Amino acid sequence: MKPISHVIKRNMIFAATLACLIWAGSNSAFAVPPTQVARLLTNPTVTATCCVPIGPTVSVTEPSVIVPVIVTWSVDYEVSAESAFNLSVNGGPCLFFGAGDAPFVNFKGGTGLLSTTYQWLVLPADGVLVKGKNTFTVCEGGIGGPTTMFFSFRTLSVQIGK
Repeated sequence: MKPISHVIKRNMIFAATLACLIWAGSNSAFAVPPTQVARLLTNPTVTATCCVPIGPTVSVTEPSVIVPVIVTWSVDYEVSAESAFNLSVNGGPCLFFGAGDAPFVNFKGGTGLLSTTYQWLVLPADGVLVKGKNTFTVCEGGIGGPTTMFFSFRTLSVQIGK
């Protein structure tokens, strides 16, 4: 029995060590550099016609071969008329890379805040990504004229394709 218990003990130690290594590796795999995320807890009001940069800005570094980038924008907002969200890449013009309509909904009662998440895919073929550092800034504005938008909590993140 002694040789069997010794083998079982060794296997248990090996399994525990392997589990710890997997756990440690998985935590570091999900770590995101601070330049790739932004969380804003302030409550500004913006009045604009589509579309002007309003921030925040995040960045990611492209490798020598440019790959797709996923940008995710989550926002709680209240708007006076139909508006749109889109994206400025590397300080360029505000462009649409996917859904961006911020519909105007007139609530009776409640806070009037809408909670929405947009996810945009910026492809190498779009011609706005460069090798090295790329910046992404949220844009907003009214469709067909200026609208006023009140912002609550907002997050912006960017993830590079692999």
